[in-house]
Amino acid sequence: MSRTFSPLPFKIAGHVSIGPASITEAALIGPHVNIRSNRVVRKFAIIKDSVKILNGTVVPHNMVIPSFSVVAGRPARLVGEIEEGEIESFDLREAYRGVGNAPT
Repeated sequence: MSRTFSPLPFKIAGHVSIGPASITEAALIGPHVNIRSNRVVRKFAIIKDSVKILNGTVVPHNMVIPSFSVVAGRPARLVGEIEEGEIESFDLREAYRGVGNAPT
């Protein structure tokens, strides 16, 4: 019996941070998304712009997370909103340093 590998469509926009020990199978991840550590994002999930997914969250199959949301839980649920202007506080410098790319 032979197996056929069929990749799923997957698109990640700019300014996305995915933490360690995370599994991401989403269909789409919009810009300015922060996926912290130990998260699972299942197949065909859509994460729109400016979203924070908190530690230990499991985003189920086919979930659509609206823009400017904070998500947590197993399964994931909306627990908050990102205020206007708060997007500038998405500080990805720590994640950038974590991969050894910190500017000197």
